[in-house]
Amino acid sequence: MRNANLQTIHSMRCLVLPLLAFVGLTMTAFCQSGNPVFPLKISENRRYFVDQTGKPFFYHADTGWQIFQRLTTEDAREYLIFRKNQGFTTIQTQVIMNPEGANPYGHRAFLNDNDFSKPDEAYHDQVARILTIADSLGLFIVMSQPWAGCCREAFGGGPDKPILKNGPAKNRQYGQYLGRKFARFKNLYYLMGGDNDPKGERAELVAMAEGLRETAPAYQLLTYHASPPHSSTDLFQYAPWLGFSMIYTYWREKPNDWSNGDTMPHVYEAAIREYTKSDVMPFVLGESQYEGSTGNDIGLPIHVRRQAYWTMLCGGAGHAYGSEIWNFPKNWREIMRNPGAAQMQHVATLFNSLPWHTLRPDLRHQALVGGYGDWSKPNFATTAVSEDKKLMVSYLPDIRPVTVDFNYLAGSAFSVRWFDPVRGAFSPETKVEKKQLTRLQCPPNGDDWVLVVKSL
Repeated sequence: MRNANLQTIHSMRCLVLPLLAFVGLTMTAFCQSGNPVFPLKISENRRYFVDQTGKPFFYHADTGWQIFQRLTTEDAREYLIFRKNQGFTTIQTQVIMNPEGANPYGHRAFLNDNDFSKPDEAYHDQVARILTIADSLGLFIVMSQPWAGCCREAFGGGPDKPILKNGPAKNRQYGQYLGRKFARFKNLYYLMGGDNDPKGERAELVAMAEGLRETAPAYQLLTYHASPPHSSTDLFQYAPWLGFSMIYTYWREKPNDWSNGDTMPHVYEAAIREYTKSDVMPFVLGESQYEGSTGNDIGLPIHVRRQAYWTMLCGGAGHAYGSEIWNFPKNWREIMRNPGAAQMQHVATLFNSLPWHTLRPDLRHQALVGGYGDWSKPNFATTAVSEDKKLMVSYLPDIRPVTVDFNYLAGSAFSVRWFDPVRGAFSPETKVEKKQLTRLQCPPNGDDWVLVVKSL
């Protein structure tokens, strides 16, 4: 971002929450039998998250970064319910971004000129109220420390900024405070940094992470939000406090002043690079192009669709959709209804209908052997195959024929369907009953398609 007894408790929520709902929302919006049982944990193969029942958790996030600083309790409830109904499972937030900013109730995060040793209880109590609403809806929250910032707009960026001014000791103290204050929340992970590759403030940010780890329960994992195109593990691969990784990139381009001299890769390039690292941990796409109308990172609905499918078919445990809602401007209710946000529901619908957690990237083009496009170009088609080779999923960023080697898949007959990521509908099923190279043509209409092949 430039210029987050159990059955008895669940039943009680289902009785109480409708009393809190605004007009027009049904009880179904609040109490869904499919809600995850928090806290989350990492799967046995360390590739994705699962809930307490062992059910894979699809990290399907919206970047509602400034929810705690910009929204009232009731506005936050409205936003969270709307995103829940759109299929989002996770909200990425900042505990605070603007050092000068107060929440709608006039409370600032710190007393006495952003002294990290003196947090304002009233401000953090309001954070807790919104976390409670999210938990009641079955929504997961990934919340940053005070945002470090890319461009001196936040708490980092030089000796005159609060992260450095407070020094390691007070940063550790605030980390310890956060861990104690929000220890009761099972729907919470933490995000360190924030659009920032630590340089002069590395010691301070590490101290805050270590302070959090000292007081927060072990199941509240930590990640790090670096500057693009870096990931958490590029900077802190072996840090004992790092629980999962976050990748961050936009589109392939030459180095610029905010990529730290590195070439910016496409999302699928960054995802595959992260997937193939030897130190395995779940990774998510934390940020990429945002849907909207202004700014240097703004894209169209097809861009946010590509990012989601590319990530999930390259080994990711989830992704984050972004839009201009991140700082909740006056028209945030209108922005919530962006077409790309609505299409994210189709991403969730498709993957939740499949054993997505068993998919492995087809890195050597053994399943999709032709028509996969050009590496390093936006037309590259990503493909993943399940461990038992009974499922293949490919994302095609444009209209084209592709060739599938059905000899690589398990079974003797296969269902072939095309999924429209704009409308969320499947084409009529066709069948392939020969184990051979087969040329398939996606439907002629639309911009992009998802190919789903299942063994019969």
